[in-house]
Order: sequence, then structure tokens, then C-alpha cells
Amino acid sequence: MEEWDKELDDLHVKNGDLNLRNQDLECELAKLAAINPKKSGAIGPDLSNKVDAAELLNQLKARRKRSRVELGDVEMILEMLAEADS
Repeated sequence: MEEWDKELDDLHVKNGDLNLRNQDLECELAKLAAINPKKSGAIGPDLSNKVDAAELLNQLKARRKRSRVELGDVEMILEMLAEADS
């Protein structure tokens, strides 16, 4: 029982440390967002101009009900277009 109490105390300390670290990171993020508000929501690469293959497939099937195109076909076409742009 004594071991569990010690382990619980250790976990409480670790949790407190993690909460402090989280607060520090949130403050740092807020400062960075204030410096550059345009990019504050951007995390990772810019995917705004990327086309979603599944969305294209859905649009195609909405326009051409009997189309036999599958998701893999659309993905391959997008890869070919990306290679052509390179």
C-alpha cells in the first residue's frame, strides 16, 4: 500500500509538471500567433491547394451516375498531374 501511495504522489508531481509545461507552450503559441496572425492557424504543410481524391470521385459520380471510375483511379490521375507539374 505504501508503494502505491508513493507512486500516486509521483504521478501527481509529474501531472503538475506537465500542466506547467502545457501552460508555457500555450503562452508561447499565443505570443507567436500575435506576432504573425496570418499563419497562426497553419500547422504543418499548406494543403489549401491540394485536391482530395475522394471528393473528386464523389463529384464525378454525382455528374456521371454510371461511371466505373474508382478511388484508386482518381488517385493515380492526381499523381500523374502532380508529376507533370514537377
